[in-house]
Amino acid sequence: MSRLLVIEPNLMLRYAMAVALTPDHGIRFFDSLPELSELADIDALIVDAATLRTVENPPLLDFRTVERWPVPTVWIDDMERSVPPARADWVNLKPPVQRDQLHKALFECLNPPAGTSAAARKIEPRAAAPLKARGKKSGESAAAPPAAANVIVLVDVVEDEEGNS
Repeated sequence: MSRLLVIEPNLMLRYAMAVALTPDHGIRFFDSLPELSELADIDALIVDAATLRTVENPPLLDFRTVERWPVPTVWIDDMERSVPPARADWVNLKPPVQRDQLHKALFECLNPPAGTSAAARKIEPRAAAPLKARGKKSGESAAAPPAAANVIVLVDVVEDEEGNS
């Protein structure tokens, strides 16, 4: 079981993170960036920067400070950084974050592959993935399914006995 520090000010999102991450991980929550001494016994850090900026009195969110921390980090943010961190154990996520994305990001943080750059390690939400385009009407026609695929066969026939009507 890995020990996680989650920086999440929104109570409902804390519950969602707790449900998504337990029982596989031990979780501690903070409203703002903790002191460096709090990171001594932490295996990974999850920072919801997008939500931190939207609270009533937003705490100071120093990206460079978090980047220097020696802890694998999942950074959830709706803003793109011009210069991503040069760490192999840093993964960027864009909200809304799904459970599978969060698990994949944590796995990649805790087990960084050798030789990958942080800029290439972005996990996109499934909702942002483009759908397959349908065939155009101009000249392309969709491949017709075999004729047998269009036939519906009704097999069950129930005969009613004369005495049961």
